[in-house]
Amino acid sequence: MGFVHNIDPVMFTIGGVNVYWYGFSYTFGFAFMVLWLWRQRHTLGWSISQVVNASIVFVIAILAGGRIFEVIVYEWEWYRDHLAQIPMLWVGGMATHGLLIGAVIGALVTSLWTKTPLLKLLDSLTVAAAFIFGVGRIGNFIEGGVIGTVTDLPWGVKLPDVEGFRHPVSLYDGAKNLLLVPLLAVILRRWPAGQGVATAAFLIGYGGLRFLVDQFRDYESALLGMGPGQWFNLAMAVFGAAMLVVCLRRTLPSTATASPIRSSGANVVSIIILLLVVLFPLSIPTSWTTEYLQIKRASADTTTP
Repeated sequence: MGFVHNIDPVMFTIGGVNVYWYGFSYTFGFAFMVLWLWRQRHTLGWSISQVVNASIVFVIAILAGGRIFEVIVYEWEWYRDHLAQIPMLWVGGMATHGLLIGAVIGALVTSLWTKTPLLKLLDSLTVAAAFIFGVGRIGNFIEGGVIGTVTDLPWGVKLPDVEGFRHPVSLYDGAKNLLLVPLLAVILRRWPAGQGVATAAFLIGYGGLRFLVDQFRDYESALLGMGPGQWFNLAMAVFGAAMLVVCLRRTLPSTATASPIRSSGANVVSIIILLLVVLFPLSIPTSWTTEYLQIKRASADTTTP
């Protein structure tokens, strides 16, 4: 007998506004990222003000990337008829590969602004990225938006409005991502930020292992015979493997050296903006647009023999 999923996606309601478990996973992950960047400020040579402002850039870029990718790759058949909903994150709809693209864009902007080497910044962010994607997948499980293939294993999950017991694929992927956190921390101690090894390991661990995990996922859409995300998983893993070979050939294990910290405190306005953007995801209910997901599931139920 498997697990019947009846978890309320709403954490609580305050002032008539729902706060969602799925959105909380983003807020929790972003909070970890801010703390991680604060801890890494010596390595990056950043002031506290730069940590705060860079965190704002990252959160906005990550959310924008996740939204745009979801709209274009996964749900365009819905949004082409509902263009006004594209900026409405509170109706749901985020994609993890888009979050990665947004993070890279945020890193590029931050690198140019702070004059921090891009590879050093990307390496430093890998631990936070793995954590965000780990807790994000737990959020996916709670909201029931990521559907696994049918299984008769004892840990199968019966999701709301979905036929049969399914692999808890979001928990598989979440566990994989969280296990990357200590691994990447160890890699950064051996190959400090800037050598590229941590970034390569993240790409292999995230993309390659997710490709395997997603064999148990029932994608709601397809691209050339495979789930759209699988193509990106493969590309990430292949690029990461090539990058790892190059990085290991040109680097040797060494100890991290701290960069000089630029003295500057964060102003109150920046702190308030950071707090607001970190809390904003609490309003996001699901990884798919709520109405679109209901239509897709209803359609799937009517075609089930």
